[in-house]
Parts: sequence; structure tokens; C-alpha cells
Amino acid sequence: MSLVGSACGPAARQAARDRLPLVPQPDRLLGENLIEADRVVAGRLDDVEEAVEYERLGGLFLGLFGNKTVAPLAYTATIRVDSTLLGQPRGTLWVTFFAPRGARTPAAGTSAIWVLHRRALWRLQRCAEQQGFTSTACPYDIGLALDSDDDVRPVDEWPRLRAILRALRLGTDSID
Repeated sequence: MSLVGSACGPAARQAARDRLPLVPQPDRLLGENLIEADRVVAGRLDDVEEAVEYERLGGLFLGLFGNKTVAPLAYTATIRVDSTLLGQPRGTLWVTFFAPRGARTPAAGTSAIWVLHRRALWRLQRCAEQQGFTSTACPYDIGLALDSDDDVRPVDEWPRLRAILRALRLGTDSID
């Protein structure tokens, strides 16, 4: 039985968490990340553009304990999907990610396995222009995002990720 997109529901996620001990110890942290993913796809990044609508106005804000913190830059990208391990198969996906100024970011032409999470993407620039820096009435989009560098995996990890998803009974070729 195919469980395409089964990671989307809370019951499927809980069942996968219950099966986490079946994943080898060194892969459990990766398994936890895969449980929370909306999609896991192999593909090539076509376009990468700065997405200023998701950035704070100005480059600095006060962080924890009053420290000045540099606001990360936001980017949107297009992924041309070759294969799908988790989630609905699609030819093209749009994704958002954030990175500190000067940090290395995935470039157009990068081929990888992309672990994508469904997130609220706050339109902080419009919010700041209209209301201030609170998120109470800020407009937002729901979209796919890369949460960290760990969400960009080398293509040769496909068999490893497939084995973890099978153990968790998630993905396009899982057996229930």
C-alpha cells in the first residue's frame, strides 16, 4: 500500500515517532527531521532570488538579552523534481529559506535531496511598513521551506533516506 504524503497527518507522524527505535541510532536525528518533513525530493535548483518581502526592514534587531542581531536574508527558489521519497510527486516546487548575510547558500544548478517543511512565512516587510514589528496582524503565506543546512542532502544519500523512511513507514514506497 502506498502512503504518499502520509507524514502530513498528526496520527501518521505519531505512529512514525513510535517506530523511531527501529531506525539505527546514528540515523535517529535524521529520522526525526524526516518525520516532520512535508516532502523529500531529489532535484535541481533552477532559480534562487532574494525574497525581501520575508525580511525585516533594516539589518539589525535586538536579540536575546538585548544583543544586536543581524537579520537573516530570505530567498525563494524553484526546484525541478526528479524523484520523490515523501509527499506528492510534482515536477516543480517553490521553496523559501533564510541565511545570514554572507553565508553560503544553495546556488542555481545545485542537485541534491531536499527535505522540505510546510511553514508560515511572515511578510515582515509589509508588517513593518503597516503596523510595526509585531506578528499579530502580519500577513503571511504558507509554503515549503528549508529549515537548516541539514535539509540539503547529497544525492548519494537516497538509499539511506529511503531505508529510514521505510523503517518509519513513511514515503511513496512504504508498506503498511
